[in-house]
Amino acid sequence: MYKRLLLLSAVALTAFACGRPQAVVERTDVYTHVGDVSLLVDAVEITVANPASLRGLTAADFNLSGNAAGGFIDVKTGQAPAAYDEDGLVLTRTGNTLRIDATPFNADGMREGWAKLIPWELRCSADSALNVTAATATERHIAVLDDCITGSFSFAGLTREYMLHLPKDADGNVIPNVPLMVWQIGGGEYDKDLMTVATANRCLVSLATEGIPCAALVFAIANPNYSYSASLFPEKIELIDRNNALQMAFIDTLIADGKVDGSKLFCAGASSGGGCTMRFMMQFPERFKAAIPCCPMDPIVPIHRVDEKYEGQFANDLVKAFKGKVYKWNGSDMAPAPIDTKAFVKLPMYFVHASSDQACKIASSYAYIEARKRLGATQDQLRVYSDEDMAAYGLPTMLAHFSWVPLLDDYSEGSVMRWMIDQF
Repeated sequence: MYKRLLLLSAVALTAFACGRPQAVVERTDVYTHVGDVSLLVDAVEITVANPASLRGLTAADFNLSGNAAGGFIDVKTGQAPAAYDEDGLVLTRTGNTLRIDATPFNADGMREGWAKLIPWELRCSADSALNVTAATATERHIAVLDDCITGSFSFAGLTREYMLHLPKDADGNVIPNVPLMVWQIGGGEYDKDLMTVATANRCLVSLATEGIPCAALVFAIANPNYSYSASLFPEKIELIDRNNALQMAFIDTLIADGKVDGSKLFCAGASSGGGCTMRFMMQFPERFKAAIPCCPMDPIVPIHRVDEKYEGQFANDLVKAFKGKVYKWNGSDMAPAPIDTKAFVKLPMYFVHASSDQACKIASSYAYIEARKRLGATQDQLRVYSDEDMAAYGLPTMLAHFSWVPLLDDYSEGSVMRWMIDQF
């Protein structure tokens, strides 16, 4: 304790000698945004009671440690991302608040191997009272998500939490009757809290970050992931369709309130969510304008972890399923109802998959496309990401399943997301 008091006194004397009293910190705010695989810190703001304590501070007085990129590997080294050589610190003082912008870094810290994370720290050599860590910050802000609407909705015997982004004009007013993209979550987010769902990937922030006036919606699915070959279990399929029925009922409230244009509904999802996207379109093909199934699983017929008995079996099984029935809400319960196969195959789909995906093999996308083609679909497309494509996003071959990362990041001409917004 005595040594600590001496150290604090030394810091205070140094600050006083420079004509700057020791800071009395009132609050610290950390500003983040949703990255490809993690939250990224953009800036830290420190608000003090005595503005004079901020006088004369420069970027040279601050140092970041544990600040590394948010990906799993460094594209150049093939290793876990190391701490930045240059922190990119820029200081801005407004009254009694000091804002420190930095090169965006993983909010969870720097990866050491695949699992361990070293927490980040911002240290001030001129005044230790200005030190900040994730654990000591007063509040964390998340771009776009902080402006989203959260709530819960009940339908078909279920209650689910949701997060909704509604675009605003330059004056901050919600823009009425905009297109809507509803995102179907992956299995890793099933039975998780809403914030985990919202930050797992860029599904809610992708369009907003690009400045595209489109609403985005995601629901937290509060039941265990349906896993592989769910189609063998009627109770699992009925629950998937029940969750989708709830989402459709909520979308109808957005349309009725004038928030969303009912003629411009789009659906996308990855992994288990890619499979749920397919079932959603089987239930309500006439309601949607287009869909993007990403690395889709198999809640329609068994595809993954099973072998074809003969070449083309998966496609044949899907043809039969696409002419069959789904569960729909009949006013009192979920009940089997015929699929509008004609509307289903007319609905354009853009499939997305990574060539080396082992969690949900690309055979599923090939089978979906082939089956729909046999039934008359003419507008389906497929984007296959190579190992090199994935590595450019910091994703090694062992994480080739993450094809939603390049999907939600790429708005260049000819990209899948550009294909979607071109239909607005």
